[in-house]
Amino acid sequence: MAVIPISIVSDVICPWCYIGYRSLQRAIGLYQKTYPGGSKDEFEIIWKPYFIDQEAPSKSEWVPDRMNRRMKDPKMVEAAQTRLKRVGAQFGIQFKFEGYMGSSRLAHQLLYVVYKEKGSEMQCKVAEQLFRYQFEKEADVSDINVVVEAAVQAGLGEEEVRTWLASDVGIAETEKEEKEMRDSGKVQGVPHFIIGEQHLEGAVDYTEHLEAFIAAREAAV
Repeated sequence: MAVIPISIVSDVICPWCYIGYRSLQRAIGLYQKTYPGGSKDEFEIIWKPYFIDQEAPSKSEWVPDRMNRRMKDPKMVEAAQTRLKRVGAQFGIQFKFEGYMGSSRLAHQLLYVVYKEKGSEMQCKVAEQLFRYQFEKEADVSDINVVVEAAVQAGLGEEEVRTWLASDVGIAETEKEEKEMRDSGKVQGVPHFIIGEQHLEGAVDYTEHLEAFIAAREAAV
């Protein structure tokens, strides 16, 4: 048996990070079914913070307005949404773009605390719910009530989550981790996967994940 370590550098307001995680999950399932001895191997996934908005926005913005402001071309926005919907559907994601989007700092704080208090498996469940709320339920994950609801859906207790988020726990640590990722020079954008010693940039095809799993396993045994 081998333990394959994976760090996912991402932002919960990044749609390609959602797709990238689903691709990773597909690759893990395929590896465990097809690679010799793969069913006995374990994966330890840790989510690392990345701020698409280096300066946290002061208020949330309607997603179409945000995309228009960034791309400066309505045709490009329409093409981007069409592509995301098409690719997302292949991974069971039903993207919607009529909600609001704001700062992801609160969500990152939660992910940090969840890993420290509950471990990687629960952190993964929370991350997936945060993506689902932002991109499929059109719920703004900068809203504390949305973040709490997503965490409860993942299996956490509401009172516990609200206590965490009402404190400063995880805030400075998240900021430090994010800065270290950027300053390393190895992370140019998200999603970014670190599988063993290998870095994969972007929402890569699941076959690239598989190759990285095998390399990491060979290095571990």
